Amino acid sequence: MGTIENTSTFTEFDADAVLETLREIAGGQILAFAEYDAETYNIMYLDERMSQQLGESVADIEEFADKIHSDYRLDFTEKEMYEDVYTELGEVRAFAAFFEGSTIFRFVGETAGLYVSLTMDAPFNAVIEAVYDVIEEA
Repeated sequence: MGTIENTSTFTEFDADAVLETLREIAGGQILAFAEYDAETYNIMYLDERMSQQLGESVADIEEFADKIHSDYRLDFTEKEMYEDVYTELGEVRAFAAFFEGSTIFRFVGETAGLYVSLTMDAPFNAVIEAVYDVIEEA
């Protein structure tokens, strides 16, 4: 299975513009990019390395995506909880998880989020700033 590429189907963020900007900044360091809400997700980009790692078929990839979405759909509840606990810090804008060989950022809005998986050598600060810039321009 090769690279997967799709266009945005959600409306809260201009996910197509975010992905385009990230390609300019991080190019081959992007492993996966998706948009999601509490009910569903749309994989907009999946690097060939990731698709090979996840399995041989679309069903394998969907099984993995369903598994992680069952956790990430809780981002909206966690966002509210953190904002209640840390009121003085303002709005929660993203969650991050760092692994041995990759990292995942989940940028969370009111009803939708963006999932960005990158290699460990990616320019994290530039990626974060670029996502915020595109989101805030919309």
